[in-house]
Amino acid sequence: MSKFEKIKAVMRGAVLDETPVSLWRHFPGDDLKADSLYEKHINLQKRFNFDLVKFSAGGGYNTIAFGGDVEYVGAIDGSTRTKRYVVNSVKDWENLEVLDVQEGIFGEMLKAVKLFAKGSKGEVPFVETMFSPLTICRQIAGDRVVSDLRMKPEILHKALGVISKTEVEFAKAALDSGANGIFFATQMATFNMLSEDEYRSFGMKYDLPVLKAVEGKAFFNILHIHGFNTMFNLLIDNYPVSGVNWHVHRTEPTLKEAFSKFKGVLLGGINEVETMTRGSTRDVEKEVVGSISETDGSRIIVAPGCVVPLVVTEDKWDAVIRATRTYKKKTS
Repeated sequence: MSKFEKIKAVMRGAVLDETPVSLWRHFPGDDLKADSLYEKHINLQKRFNFDLVKFSAGGGYNTIAFGGDVEYVGAIDGSTRTKRYVVNSVKDWENLEVLDVQEGIFGEMLKAVKLFAKGSKGEVPFVETMFSPLTICRQIAGDRVVSDLRMKPEILHKALGVISKTEVEFAKAALDSGANGIFFATQMATFNMLSEDEYRSFGMKYDLPVLKAVEGKAFFNILHIHGFNTMFNLLIDNYPVSGVNWHVHRTEPTLKEAFSKFKGVLLGGINEVETMTRGSTRDVEKEVVGSISETDGSRIIVAPGCVVPLVVTEDKWDAVIRATRTYKKKTS
């Protein structure tokens, strides 16, 4: 069975002899250049042979695209922080323009997608990482985005429209470049930042055009709900995606609860912070087995809740792979 057939089977709810698995991480210093980004991903795939690849474009590429700058200062998860914001006053929102996604850093990310599509020879489905328009607003403006959207909503709506149109074009270009779907990450769908009405107005309104632009055209689109105290139910009830990924074991819902709420594929089961970082390989295997058991092996791809920290050693990665590939044999 090919990896594409394996994912299709999972989408149908089949319980396979080997549970599909996907792990991902950041590559600071290498993830903003096409050649090095491709090399890191193809080497990781050769080493671990994942059933699905989450192509981790540099987390700050949107900030750079809109005129800002980012830097890596040693974060354990490999993420960058904004060094120079694009928006420093309310008026700055009005300077945003729809970008040509074939140029600049967007073009570099698309080149990396093309390289991986060619280098992987169509043997493994892979999804390009994208961020929601409101998440990008926070990346280019910082936390002021929340006060700005409340004080000057009309200005934020205009800016979000610009970003959403750019993201629509990037999503389509990613598929044209060889990606099999998108990994759409929102970091703002949390009650710790916004009310549900605010997210409907400033988040969902601009997320949906991006997802609908690739609906029916992609093999597998994934929604990543980042953070804690999230609007999980709101998003899974309204977003046209095949899979959902969130911080399983670190925030609600549990896998079992999500299985009853969402009829698509669940990507999760690994606590990438506690278990992968501090646990033993036996702890990792035990958690994987327990997670698969929560859905009886149906509609699940074993995955981390977010990027695997850089400090996690390869033996932990191997433990995840081993547990997924032998689960059914151990429980039969």
